Amino acid sequence: MKTVFLGERSPSMNGPSRSGAFLPTPPPDNQFPDPYRRGSEVDIKRSGFEAESWMEVWDYAGGASFRAFVANNGRERSLFVFFDVQGMLGRDLKKALMALIELSDGPLDCSHIVTCIDRRMSAGDAIELTKSLQWVGFEMTTLDHWADDLDVTSDKWLFMGMEV
Repeated sequence: MKTVFLGERSPSMNGPSRSGAFLPTPPPDNQFPDPYRRGSEVDIKRSGFEAESWMEVWDYAGGASFRAFVANNGRERSLFVFFDVQGMLGRDLKKALMALIELSDGPLDCSHIVTCIDRRMSAGDAIELTKSLQWVGFEMTTLDHWADDLDVTSDKWLFMGMEV
């Protein structure tokens, strides 16, 4: 996540990527889009998404809480919502999900919502949660769209997204 949204792209370009796949050091010049090439004149901050605001959302009806941020690249905005182990298990998410969709579509003016599911969650709980999210309209996704098609995989989060 830091690689994509906090401008820490340069260090991750040399050596192993976050997914554990090996990248030669330094990578070939033709492997990455122009903004990521060493010595490029393109301003990475301007061309990529940045986390512009952070929030904590409390669902008093269902008992769930979420941490979230809005990513913006100047043309579109996306809401990233973290579903961690402690805040999610055994909670009724229907009203919270509807509120998050309305929040992103209305005042936040986002074109995407991405749920970030904690990979430490047990397999049974993760299957139940992903099925529920699929029923609402979320699909498995990667961060390629937000990383300018650079393949970035998180070892901490599983991503499901939907267009608003």
